[in-house]
Amino acid sequence: MSPIDSSALEHLRSTLSSSATLNLPGDPDYTNKRWALNAERPAAIVACPATAEDVVQILAFVQGKAPYNTQQKLDLAVKGGGHTPSGASSSDGGLVIDLQPKMHSVRVDPEAKLAYVGGGCVWADVDKATEKHVILTKPGSIAHSGGLTLGGGFGWLTSQYGLVIDNLVQATIVTSSGQILTASDSQNPNLFWAIRGGGGNFGVVTEFVLKLHGQRPDLYVSVLVYPPTVLERLVPVMNEWFAERSLVENCHLVFTIGPTGQPGVVLQLVYNGDSETGAKKFERFVKLGPVMNQSETIPYLKLNHLQVGPFVTTLLGNCLPTIPQDPFVHHGENRLIQGSFIPALPTGFPVSFVIEVYQAWLKFVTNHPAASQSALALELYQPNKWSSVPSDATAFANRKPAFNFAYLVRWKGAEFTQHAEQATFALHHSVLEARDSHFPRESVGEGGYINYLDAESRKATSASRRFGSNLSRLVEAKREYDPENLFGKFFAIPSEVPA
Repeated sequence: MSPIDSSALEHLRSTLSSSATLNLPGDPDYTNKRWALNAERPAAIVACPATAEDVVQILAFVQGKAPYNTQQKLDLAVKGGGHTPSGASSSDGGLVIDLQPKMHSVRVDPEAKLAYVGGGCVWADVDKATEKHVILTKPGSIAHSGGLTLGGGFGWLTSQYGLVIDNLVQATIVTSSGQILTASDSQNPNLFWAIRGGGGNFGVVTEFVLKLHGQRPDLYVSVLVYPPTVLERLVPVMNEWFAERSLVENCHLVFTIGPTGQPGVVLQLVYNGDSETGAKKFERFVKLGPVMNQSETIPYLKLNHLQVGPFVTTLLGNCLPTIPQDPFVHHGENRLIQGSFIPALPTGFPVSFVIEVYQAWLKFVTNHPAASQSALALELYQPNKWSSVPSDATAFANRKPAFNFAYLVRWKGAEFTQHAEQATFALHHSVLEARDSHFPRESVGEGGYINYLDAESRKATSASRRFGSNLSRLVEAKREYDPENLFGKFFAIPSEVPA
């Protein structure tokens, strides 16, 4: 840990805008709280910029560049929503640029159908400001998630409008050299290409400009809970539904443990339309005889508050009369996310594959009681829209029709923390074995969704595997915009393409 030079720090404090703050341990505004307790680190300084120019000065300070030459180089982390369990938004003894306190404004241009979103916004900020419109978000589950855009961005309406990066039209980014750049198709297009799927490898994004889409004010949600024995009957019905469904019908399939200790299978179904039609669309699943059927029309804004983890365990325990909001999103628990793609083939899923995935998850929660509240979720969004984009159009390499699956690992106590990654990778390996034994390798595609790969984000070889054929162009962009790897905490792009 490098020492903090007091004179350089005071110079920085005097240079920043009046709204910006520098916070040391013990200061009222100093905080290291993260969504995942295991991701928290004690930073020496938490800097909260209010402008892009503030970020320029902070980056010069953290690198010991003029006029802060007396300051030794510090470890740097950038925090948006603080949602990643990887620790990428934390620094042990270094400096954290926390964008959320001062850079969370949203400006809407209704005529151009654009939203100008501050780099520190979480999706709750965006939802509130765009109530009459919709910005494509992540899987409609966590309203305080912030920085998903740079990794791709899946959501409940991805089936209609594509990934978040497919709806990004411009960004303002501060690079390690202190340049404030506009990235778009016409300005710095190589940088614009790289940040759409390449993560936070190239600088600090202080503003996103996103397309807006018209949206009805409410939609139909149905949550059906079954015993695991339903899988042999449920999977064929799902396969029929895959072949027939429209772009406005999507679902999550979740495996989870209820408060009674019994495993359950949950369908979270969303129809972006009226309740009468939605009920008819999902009638086939109701006929399978769920032990709980909780269906209702909800405001669209509440969709981003639904979650598929302990949210489901609440349902299994029959504790609340209505669909609960945000139970999985509070800060201060140990968490880890890991996942991959499953091919979305016209034939759907083999029944044996889904049962093998369920059994792998059940073995995990049985063998690790501290992590018994962990869930496995398959996000079954209709893939035709986002997969129609060429794989080299953005840095997001895998444009094969696919579904996400994610292990939402959650545990109590410090003892399991040291085993969490190893145990999660063992589960991951079992699920990949099942996938690869049931699907042709060429159907899987390349790369991965880095927002769901926290457990491997710090491994040296991960970027080479997860960016696929786009890696060489990303390496070139990295050399141009961050040659010293200042921004290298999350899937750091190597300086050379591996042989």
